[in-house]
Amino acid sequence: MNIDVHGHIVVEEILRSASHDDGWRPEISRQSNGWQMMRTNGMNEGPIPKEIVDWPTVIENLDATKVDLMAVSPAPPCFLYHLDGQTGLRACQVQNDAIAAAVAQYPTRLAGLATLPMQDVDLAVKELERAVKGLKMPGVEIGTNIQGTYLGDDSLRPFWAAVNDLDAFVFVHPFNPLGMDRYGQYHLVNLVGFVSDTARSIADVVFSGLLEELPQLKMCFSHGGGTAPYIVGRWEHGYHQRTETKVKVDKPPSEYFKLLYFDSITHSDRALELLVDTVGADHIMIGSDYPFDMGPAEPVRSVEQNALISDADKAKILGGNAEKLLKLA
Repeated sequence: MNIDVHGHIVVEEILRSASHDDGWRPEISRQSNGWQMMRTNGMNEGPIPKEIVDWPTVIENLDATKVDLMAVSPAPPCFLYHLDGQTGLRACQVQNDAIAAAVAQYPTRLAGLATLPMQDVDLAVKELERAVKGLKMPGVEIGTNIQGTYLGDDSLRPFWAAVNDLDAFVFVHPFNPLGMDRYGQYHLVNLVGFVSDTARSIADVVFSGLLEELPQLKMCFSHGGGTAPYIVGRWEHGYHQRTETKVKVDKPPSEYFKLLYFDSITHSDRALELLVDTVGADHIMIGSDYPFDMGPAEPVRSVEQNALISDADKAKILGGNAEKLLKLA
């Protein structure tokens, strides 16, 4: 199967309506050309060129792009980490239940990744357990940071311990990137901010000792790992030159970096080749970033047509790796 690990949805059940008019709920509006705008927490997201709410249209897109199965997760604005813990838990449960229902309706086309109230670690662990054990989801999606707290922080260790115990897959997507006030022009919050925050998050995981403690974690970073694969050599050099880098780890960064997983969204054949050379093809899976315009229009073909990667490696990236990590085999 061709398996896409990076696709998004906004479930209808979470949207603001006459019967559910809570101020925290997202709103979707349509432009005259049919594209959508999303508004959450006072922020606008869009325009969104493909259908983000309607499940049958999502399935139609899978057919059109040769994707057999998509691991679908909430659009990042629906993380809602700014809410208090209990309200955040309610928002997550609504979304997770709706995604689980869609997976039950399309069991051969969808796998569900849950969202969690990461702003409250205890509640996040409880919802993680419910999603994996009760809803039978193979994993979850979280942000690169939780309101400025990065993923290697000690406060999140109980969450990672639970992830490890449940053998859950974790897909990490950029959100609320560092330095938002400096990305005002030219869509740079996406072009630079997202990929830079992904690297910041990976660095936190690598240097914090998280993977020293829990080397079996199955963490997949979106957008090909952002800028991290290009600068991991700098991290390696820094490790050998500076004592600050060794406070919590006993091995060079490359030893931890190769434990991570990444999607294929690099927008460059040579960049994907570099990622394969850096971590191995068995740690990469295709991603589309559906329904947003910053993903490849043809995620499967973008890998199939890459002349710099072997057919054996393409088979792993297109589906073999995801089949194992999502426990579909």
